[in-house]
This record gives sequence, C-alpha cells and structure tokens, in this order.
Amino acid sequence: MAIVQPTSSKKAVMKAGKELADCYDQGCALQEDSLDILNNWRLSHSYPLEKLRAYLEQCAQEVDSKALIAQRIKRVPSIVGKLNRFPSMRLDRMQDLGGCRAVVSSINDVYKVVEKIKNTRFMHVLKNEKDYIKEPKASGYRSYHLVYAFQNKKYEKLNGLQIEMQIRTAVQHSWATAVEVVGAFTDQSLKSSQGNKRWLEFFKISSNYFQELEKGKRFRSAPEDLKVICEELNVNRFVQACAVTANHIDKENNQWASYFLMEMNPQEGYIHVTSYPTNMLKKAGEDYLEAEQRCKDIDGAEAALVSTNNLNNLRNAYPNYFADTRTFMNNLGRVLGN
Repeated sequence: MAIVQPTSSKKAVMKAGKELADCYDQGCALQEDSLDILNNWRLSHSYPLEKLRAYLEQCAQEVDSKALIAQRIKRVPSIVGKLNRFPSMRLDRMQDLGGCRAVVSSINDVYKVVEKIKNTRFMHVLKNEKDYIKEPKASGYRSYHLVYAFQNKKYEKLNGLQIEMQIRTAVQHSWATAVEVVGAFTDQSLKSSQGNKRWLEFFKISSNYFQELEKGKRFRSAPEDLKVICEELNVNRFVQACAVTANHIDKENNQWASYFLMEMNPQEGYIHVTSYPTNMLKKAGEDYLEAEQRCKDIDGAEAALVSTNNLNNLRNAYPNYFADTRTFMNNLGRVLGN
C-alpha cells in the first residue's frame, strides 16, 4: 500500500492543532497551512491503522465469524471540535486519528475479542484501555476501547502513532448509529453530548434499556419514561423520515478499492461514494480534505474516508452515513413491546 509519513515535526503539528482550535473557537476560517499539516498527520496513521486493523479482524473473526470490521481516518471537524472542547489536548498526541472497529454479536464476545487482542504477541504498545460497557459514558455510549502505539522497524517515523480499536455489540452499534443520524439531521453534535437536551435524554434512557435487552430481559410492557419521551419527540416518525431522505446513493465502484470517500448531504438526500485503490491513498486524502471543505457550510453534511472489506459492507459498517436506523428501531421496538 502507499505509505504516507509525517512531513512536519511534532512541534509543528501541535502548533497547527492549536491554531485550528483557536480559529474554531473564534469562528474564523481555518488556516490552509495548518489544515495541510493536519491532513498529512492524520493520513500518516493509515499504515499503522491498516496493520492494527488486521490484528483486530483476525481476533474478532476467531470469536464471531460474522464480525463486522471497518476502519476510518478521523474527520477534520471532529478533530478540531475535540481540540476546542479539551484545551489541554494536543493534535500530536490525539489517540483516535486512526480508528478501527469490530462489531460482534454479544457482550460476552466483546470481552473474548479484547482478551485475544491483549494476548497477541506483537511489538505495539497498549497505551490506554476504557471499558465503556461496565462504565458507560454519561451520554449512554457503550463500547470497549483499546489504544495502541504503533511500533515497527521499517518506517521509524511512524513509531508511536496511536491507533484506537473499538469493540462493540450489534445493539450498541445500532444505538451509536442512531445518535449520529439524528445529530446529522438536526445539525447537532449529539455524540459529543451537545444539543437538544430531550434528544440527549432519550438516547441515555434508551441505552440503559438496550443494555437490559442484551442481558436477556424481555419487556412485556413499554417502560413509562421511554414511552413518554418517544411520544414527545415523535421518535418513530422522525427517525423514519431521516432514512427515507437518504435513499439515493451515487456510487463509483472499483473492484480493487481499499478506501471509500463518502459524502452525505441530508438536505438534498444523497450519498456519494468514491472508491480508491491502495496506491491512491494520497489522492484520497487530498479529495477528503476538499470534500470536508464543501460540507462545512451545509447543515448536517459530512465527509468520511473509510475502509472495509468491500463496497457491499459499507452500509453495515457505516449505517449512519446512509441514515440507516432500521436495526435501532427494531431494538427500540423490542423494548417498547411493539
């Protein structure tokens, strides 16, 4: 695959991150030089991400042969927004610029995958570990996170770059998807616990009941608190409306594709997918930055550079970009007794 290596020092990367965060806070235009540094820095995580994703895939599929595996390079708005929310955070030390994910069938499978990864003999160093299943975030987010610092002998400039692994269940994945879809269609950062308090409360409540669902509880009648807030927000109609508007997908297929650039515009109701072979990573990164610039002035629009086994798995791996909340609504129906 094409290897992108850092072209700036960590000090320059840190400075670029600070400048971008300051611009975000003041509402001014992001500086082009700083954006170029950020783009190169995040793309430098592609090779470490590919290697660690392969370990994750092997471990996950040994536990669950139907495990869904995907990877992504973090979006500029997410990076800059995070730097702005956490002033002490530095771009050169950010842990999730490159991230990969495994979606498995059950909570028990999550812990089996985690144990396999931690027992894998490789050079990479475990830097951080968070069990958001036993201790969910205040928002209701549940998943298991592992952060590894990449190590290799061939490309020394890539040593120390951090990659985040997420292992979650299909139910948890459906919940996280719905949070992103509603956030995109209401132009709110609900996944960062920002936005309408009632929607935030709805997702927190539903997460708690989804956890009970995964533990085997059968709901004979709808929990009153969930029922009331669903009716207040008209959740069923709103979420279904989101899915209906995203039914036109413009695809450029390529059987040799390794990377997919997705642009979602909820206002116009389309998703455009462009595919790139492995040796066109640099071009994909340049197009990614341009797509993000196009999206920044459109409410709810997003671009993402992702990778998965094949184009057909894109919808399952990234249902949020297709506004596909069917699994979430099925799970919600199980709790409400529908």
